[in-house]
Amino acid sequence: MKVLRKILSILSVIVLGGYLLFSLAGMTDRHEDTRLCRGIDLHITDSLHFELIDEDMVEGLLQEHSLDPVGLPLDRIDLDAVESALLMHPLIGKAECYKTGGDMLRINISSKIPLVRVLNNRGQDFYVDSHGEILTQHSLAVQLPVATGYIDRQFASDGLLKVVRAIERSDFWKAQVEQIDVTKEGFVQLVPRVGDHLLILGTVDKVEEKLDRLMNFYHNGLENIGWNKYRSISVAYENQVVCKKR
Repeated sequence: MKVLRKILSILSVIVLGGYLLFSLAGMTDRHEDTRLCRGIDLHITDSLHFELIDEDMVEGLLQEHSLDPVGLPLDRIDLDAVESALLMHPLIGKAECYKTGGDMLRINISSKIPLVRVLNNRGQDFYVDSHGEILTQHSLAVQLPVATGYIDRQFASDGLLKVVRAIERSDFWKAQVEQIDVTKEGFVQLVPRVGDHLLILGTVDKVEEKLDRLMNFYHNGLENIGWNKYRSISVAYENQVVCKKR
């Protein structure tokens, strides 16, 4: 009999404890239902250089898709829908959303970074970002190298990007190269800011080695004989620097 009473007592405690936990959970859920979103806590990365994405743009995108969270109960905010809407913008690479303890909607955004603008022989105008993705957003207010000539989208995402990255890794070439041009034969030519000549790289193979050869010629030869003596300087072929006089 004592054993039975002990068992019943233990069961009563378990049932009471479960009821209390269930009640607390229900109260929390009801509290969650009544909490309203007080605003957006926006954090943008990868845009310090260009500032392509800003708060007004993000708020405009959410309003356009009827997803403005401010004033809505937190449980009615569809985080997946917010992220999907933001990722539809051509300049947003990543978007992450979650609710904070301060009744705010936290949005973390990474913007795409354009590296070069392409104006090709077909009249197409587009940008290529750091991952080789084609961006069709026009009139970006950023200073970028311009690439012209026979450049299709596949070459832009691969060969051209290889040249641009090599230029970006060198402070000297970043300051010196004004334009990249690609001939019908697929030869890459650089138009420098200083000097009235063309720099011919040839194919995109061994780009960094070719740029190093050009830099050595600049420092050890061209500075002594003058910037405008030659019409073109070519490093298209291995271990050679071929100059054409005017």
